[in-house]
Amino acid sequence: MIVLELSVDIQPIGDWRAKNVSVRKVAALILAVVVVLMSTGCDRDDRGAASSGKTGLHRVVAVGSQWYGHIPVWIGIENGIFEDYGFEVEWSFIGKSMDRLNAISSGDAQFASLGEIAMLSAMAHGNRRFYWIGNQDIAPGFEGLVVRAGIGDVVDLKGKSIGFPFGSSVDITLRLILRQHGLDPSKDVRLVNLEVGDVPAAFRAGNIDGALVWEPGFSQLKEVEGAKVLAMDTDTEIYRRFGTMTGPDVLIIGKAWVDADPDRARRFMEAYFVAIDWLRENLDDAAKIVHGRYIQQDIELIRKNIKRFIWHGAEDQFRVMSDSGIFGQAEYVSAILHEQIRAIPGRPAFREWVNLEILPVAPGSGKEPTKESR
Repeated sequence: MIVLELSVDIQPIGDWRAKNVSVRKVAALILAVVVVLMSTGCDRDDRGAASSGKTGLHRVVAVGSQWYGHIPVWIGIENGIFEDYGFEVEWSFIGKSMDRLNAISSGDAQFASLGEIAMLSAMAHGNRRFYWIGNQDIAPGFEGLVVRAGIGDVVDLKGKSIGFPFGSSVDITLRLILRQHGLDPSKDVRLVNLEVGDVPAAFRAGNIDGALVWEPGFSQLKEVEGAKVLAMDTDTEIYRRFGTMTGPDVLIIGKAWVDADPDRARRFMEAYFVAIDWLRENLDDAAKIVHGRYIQQDIELIRKNIKRFIWHGAEDQFRVMSDSGIFGQAEYVSAILHEQIRAIPGRPAFREWVNLEILPVAPGSGKEPTKESR
């Protein structure tokens, strides 16, 4: 609450008209100050994260797509886990990873999961408005290259059009697959940039000869009559070396939001990993929760796909987020992006963006996350 105290000294004025003018000026001044305070968002606890409409809860905007990697956030929302830890989380759909990262950078959102490729690209271009704080899952085999009838092999794609979201994991998947079969992505095929949700429709309509996207769009591509899967992310050198998808899911969080209140950020991450723990123990129930509301697929397919994920909890992060874990893969992908594809101006020193201090389990501490730390 803001208390505004104005002290106005009105000198005696002989003419009553002058007195009326002075009073009107004071009233106008007070009104102007109130309007300014309201327009600048005086109820915001810091940049990009307003106080929740629910008493005592911090409002957090989380962004993502229909991809399975966002299930922990949905579970946290639907099961009231975030509220238990003091947060009102608002879910906002943003299909492309880079667009999600831009929302975090601008302060419009505070938390996101996105593809590693977009994160590394932003780092390479000097964006320091976010922290890299984790990797919640490993799930190769959920994206691939699907082509229309009559195309029998990758080499048959020469001169053909292929649609997918540029700057995403499928971007690098496609380029690696084409190069492995002797095709130059910049010369031998026509690449079409599409929104995530538009990929299946464009392929179904015959506007493109091939397409790549992740689930649930990948299943929609395969359902098109005559469609054929030519290659998967599991056919790339990245999978052979590291056992991961081309662009693993990463967790990022707004730097300004964390720096304003690290303890608040740590409580939020506690809640997030409690949601992951619940998910790992209740896969069938999780499928029921996300079916229809968040993922538009048959519930049996959702159940099947969730069980193929390896979910990383809080206790896994200090192993995963290390040189023996995902960092080696990130180094390799950075080299591909810079030296082979020339998609970024240089290899980013991505470790400078890593912040594990806000994770609920400190390295070597042996402490478990507790609600009492709120």
